[in-house]
Amino acid sequence: MKQDKMTGYPSIDKPWLKYYNEDSINVTLPKCTVYEYLLEKNKDGIDDVALNYFDRKISFRELFEKIEMASKAFSALGVKKGDIIVMSTVTTPETIYAFYGLNRIGAIANMVDPRTSTEGIKEYITEVNAKYVLTIDVAYPKIQKAILGTNVKKVILVSPADSLPQPKKFLFLASNRIKGATLKLADNCLSWNSFITNGESARLQPIPYQQDSCCVIVHTGGTTGTPKGVMLSNDNLNIMAMQYRLLGANYRRGQKFLNIMPPFIAYGIVLGTHMALTLGLENVIIPQFDPEKFADLIKKYRPEHLVGVPTHYEKLCNNSKMKDFRLDFFESAGVGGDGLSPQFEEKINSFFKSHGSPHPIAKGYGMTETSAASVTCHGNINKPLSVGVPHIFTTVSIFDPDTNKELSYGKHGEICVQTPATMLGYYGKSEETAKVIKKHDDGSIWVHSGDIGFIDDDGFLFVEGRIKRMIVRYDGFKVFPSFIEDVISRHECVDSCCAVGTPDKRHSQGMLPIVHVVLKSNKKRQDTTVRQELIALCQRDLPEYAQPVDFVFRDTLPLTPIGKVDYRALEKIVE
Repeated sequence: MKQDKMTGYPSIDKPWLKYYNEDSINVTLPKCTVYEYLLEKNKDGIDDVALNYFDRKISFRELFEKIEMASKAFSALGVKKGDIIVMSTVTTPETIYAFYGLNRIGAIANMVDPRTSTEGIKEYITEVNAKYVLTIDVAYPKIQKAILGTNVKKVILVSPADSLPQPKKFLFLASNRIKGATLKLADNCLSWNSFITNGESARLQPIPYQQDSCCVIVHTGGTTGTPKGVMLSNDNLNIMAMQYRLLGANYRRGQKFLNIMPPFIAYGIVLGTHMALTLGLENVIIPQFDPEKFADLIKKYRPEHLVGVPTHYEKLCNNSKMKDFRLDFFESAGVGGDGLSPQFEEKINSFFKSHGSPHPIAKGYGMTETSAASVTCHGNINKPLSVGVPHIFTTVSIFDPDTNKELSYGKHGEICVQTPATMLGYYGKSEETAKVIKKHDDGSIWVHSGDIGFIDDDGFLFVEGRIKRMIVRYDGFKVFPSFIEDVISRHECVDSCCAVGTPDKRHSQGMLPIVHVVLKSNKKRQDTTVRQELIALCQRDLPEYAQPVDFVFRDTLPLTPIGKVDYRALEKIVE
C-alpha cells in the first residue's frame, strides 16, 4: 500500500500506486500453468475469435482443440515433463499451438531466432541437449546442418501455408513451386500435418501446475553481452498478463491486437501472444512484418491495441496513405525496444492528436529478465520523455551503482526492479544470474538493469542512458558489441577490435554496429582483403541483425587511464 507520508524513497512510498484502484492492488495472483490461465480466462467466450491469420479467423474453441492435438503429438514423440524443445520459428498458429501444447505436458519451449547462424543454432540445441526441434521451413536447411552431431531425433517442419485460408494457401504453394522452393525432407523430419496425425491416438497426461516451473526460454545478451537463455516460469507469464489486465488501459474482449513482434523475444511470447490471448483479444498475427506495410495493416484491421518500435511509427507518420485516416479507434499504441527522442515523441503525439487518437503514444520500459515490460504509460497516465509508471505488482527504484544505496526522487543512478515477473535465472549460468539479480545489504533482492535514470515524486521513470554497451538498432533489436568482437577476434590477422554504434543514416533513430580493428604487425595484408574476409566471417557466424556496417582499420585503439579500450571515444568518431 502507498504510504500516507512520503519518505523520499520510491521503494517505500510507491507513489505509482495512486494510479491503481484498491481492488486491483489487493488482487490474488494466479497459481496455474499458462495453458490453464488461458483456458480460465476464455472459458466463457469460447466461440470468440482468438487468432486472425491472413483473415482466417480461429476461435478459442478451435485454438484449444489444436493445442490438445499438439500436446498429444508431442507425447507420441516421447516428449516428457521438463524436456526442452527448440522452436526456431515465427508467429504462425502452429507456433502458438506448439507453445501451449508443450506447456500442457510440462515441457519447455526454447525460442530461437530463425535468423541465427547455423553455428549459433547448434549451440542453442547442444546447450539444452534438445532432442526435438520445431522450425519454420525457410530455416530448415540451416537446421539440417545444425543438428549434425547433436542428440536431435526429430525435426518438425512448419510452413506459413499450414493455416492459410483458401485461395491464399493455393497461391502461396503455387508461388513456391514456381520459385523451385520445394524442400527435400530428411527421414528424421516430419511435416506439421504428419506430426499431428501421428499423435491422434496418443494418451494425453496433462501435468499439473508447479510453482517456479520453467515454461519458456528466450535469449538475450543480458547486461554483460554474452548470449544467455532466460528461463521464464508459468508465474512470470501469468503475472505479466494480469498486470496488463489491471492497467486500466481499456482492454475489452473482442478488440483487435496487432501482433507484429516475433515469438522468440520476450515481448513477442509474453505480451504479443499470452497477454493478448488471456485478455480475450482478437490476435492479428503477422509472421513476417514489413514496416513499409504498417499503415496498410492499421487501415485494414483497425486494431485498438498494438506494440511497435520507434521506426514503425516513423513509417506511419511519413506514409501518405495516413493523410486523412482517423486513428480514433486506438486505445493503446505502445512503443518499446528503444527510447524516443524528445523531437520524435512530440512528432508522433502531434500526429496521433491530429488523426483523432484519444491517447498519446504509450511508452514502456523493461528487460527480458523481468519478462518484458516492468514500466508503462497507459491511457493518459503519461508524461513527456518518461517511460511511464511501474506495473501494479512491480517496484522500481534508483540506486548508486557503486554502493547500491537507494537514491531519492530526481537523483540519477542505476534503475533496479523488484517484480514477481523476475526470471528464474539464466539457463546453466548461475554466476551470470548473480551479476544481475543481487541481494542488497538490507536483504532485499533487486534486478539490476545496467541502465541509468531517475524517478520523479509522481512515480514516473525517466531513462537517461545505458551503463552497458548496447547498440539498439532502428527496429528495436539489441546488438551486443562483445558478441561481434568475439567473432572478429577469431581472424588470424586481428590483434584487437572494438564494436560501437554509429548513427543509422537511413532512419531518424537507431544505431548500427561498426567495428574498429587493429591488425597484427606480422600479419599485415591489404585492408580490402581483410575486410572481405571479415565480412564473410560475420555473415557466417553472426545473425543478420548483428552484421557490422563497416570496418575501420586503425594503428591503435584509444585507451582509458586504467588501460581499457575507450569505446566512448570511438563512439564519438564519425567516419
